Amino acid sequence: MKKTLCIVLLVALLLPASLVAQGSKESAAAKSTVEYTPVGTFPIVKTPITVDIMVAQPPCVEDYNTNRFTKYMEELTGIKVNYIMIPEQAATEKLALVLASGDYPDAFLGFGVNNTLETTYGAQEGLFMPLNKFYSKEWMPNMMKAFEEFPGGIGFMTNIDGNIYSLPRLEGCYHCSNQAKLFVYQPFLDKLGMKMPTTTDEFYQVLKAMKEQDANGNGKADEIPLAGSIIGWSDQVERFLLNSFIYTDLDTNINANADDNVGYMMNNGKVDTAVNKPAFREGLAFINKLYKEGLLYNGSFTQDSSQLTQLVESSAQPVVGFAAGGWRGQFATIGGERFNNFRAIAPLKGPKGAQYSVAFFQNPEIGELVLSSDTKYAEAIMRYFDFMYSPEGTLLQRNGFKGEAWDWAKSGQVGLDGKPAVWQQLKLWNDKDPQNDTWIQTYTAAMTPSLKNGLASKPMTQDNPEYYLPGNNEKTLFDETFNLYKPYEDTSVEVPVLKYTAEESEKFSTVKRELANYIRQSAVKFMVGSLNVNDDKVWNEYVANLEKLQLKSVLDLMNTAYARQYK
Repeated sequence: MKKTLCIVLLVALLLPASLVAQGSKESAAAKSTVEYTPVGTFPIVKTPITVDIMVAQPPCVEDYNTNRFTKYMEELTGIKVNYIMIPEQAATEKLALVLASGDYPDAFLGFGVNNTLETTYGAQEGLFMPLNKFYSKEWMPNMMKAFEEFPGGIGFMTNIDGNIYSLPRLEGCYHCSNQAKLFVYQPFLDKLGMKMPTTTDEFYQVLKAMKEQDANGNGKADEIPLAGSIIGWSDQVERFLLNSFIYTDLDTNINANADDNVGYMMNNGKVDTAVNKPAFREGLAFINKLYKEGLLYNGSFTQDSSQLTQLVESSAQPVVGFAAGGWRGQFATIGGERFNNFRAIAPLKGPKGAQYSVAFFQNPEIGELVLSSDTKYAEAIMRYFDFMYSPEGTLLQRNGFKGEAWDWAKSGQVGLDGKPAVWQQLKLWNDKDPQNDTWIQTYTAAMTPSLKNGLASKPMTQDNPEYYLPGNNEKTLFDETFNLYKPYEDTSVEVPVLKYTAEESEKFSTVKRELANYIRQSAVKFMVGSLNVNDDKVWNEYVANLEKLQLKSVLDLMNTAYARQYK
């Protein structure tokens, strides 16, 4: 199904109006009436149909149209999907171009359409179809069952106009809730005879020792004490270190969302910011000190996670001492010697006692599937994707096929949380290498807390040689998060997701983007020294520029939205 306004307008200029109207009727009549089977049965349609869905394609999926899981879904449902693939790095730009063109597919998958875009293209322009009626057990029993483990989740999905415009990704990922982690290459500590650092002062001393005392023992001054990347899943070094000075949820990637991860925080029940506070300045100064002394890799503010991995893995001898990332696979080859020997460290206590682990709320991820407002196949598409919210559908989509990549747990097996296991992994999950067996990166799925933590694991302690191997990775991540990061989590200072009216979004979207860009760019400049963080005149000018860019107005807007939703 395609909506081609440009062609219709051109025809209208060249042909009599009656012929245009007749052509439209014939086009509409060309769509055969879809006959459906009862909800919960397969196939979904009595006669096969084809729908067009534009999808953001990650590197780990070779081709959605020939993918084995896609073919499985077609055989199961009777619905053939023509996937129009867009490389994920170009997805945001492509979405805007397509929506401006007037030529739409039936649906968009994996574009992460946020609240602001849902308001613009759904509530204001009517390009996205409201999906409220499908949010029921009668239409989508698997999705609604999964929502039971996400209290308030449906309210979270609801736009400020009262409509729901998308299907979510439901991820009860325990270790993702404290994803701003830092890892140390344990053999370096052992070689130097040093303990795991617990304070910023101890951390500095360990970095110095790694650089000056030949931590890898090759007789060369080639050690890189600390490294991260600016593009990657929590690869930013500063996202970990700044929280030893003040609670700071800051993503310095210039392309990150302008509403979130820009240093906002809750302060005595009001939305505030860390980025103009003296403690934030002290944190930037600490990082700048590491940078100036060559303790922090100078590419950490320009490279992406693949380049960080190359830095960690490419040398004959290990050179990187500490690396930032949401898990070890962000910067090391899964199952390699270096992957197996990195250990998570707890948040460091700063000079004034600050010691935070950033909280990432496990809310539904909105905007994973949106429908064009005039698709004729809404029911078919909803039922097609509802299967993927079942435990079986989620595991098929994410891990692979039953009996090959996963299976249901056996009696007596124990899950990550110590409860009876639900399923067992037969093949390691890998989102790094291209493949065409399954989708790996799920968009419409429900990895609920009970399913995630129901993964069978062998009871073992850290002194077991197998504890840090890939086969035990999920258990390692669970334990690291529980033991090292949860004790320092304070959810009361994290700003919850805020929703804005169409008028608010239109008025402030550019303001928020310009402000976010300035905050992120300035933070990087302070850390690398192109702006002198220790110069009062430079700092005061930075703070003054925040006000010129309407920081106060943005905070007032956020507090208005907060009061509207949460008070």
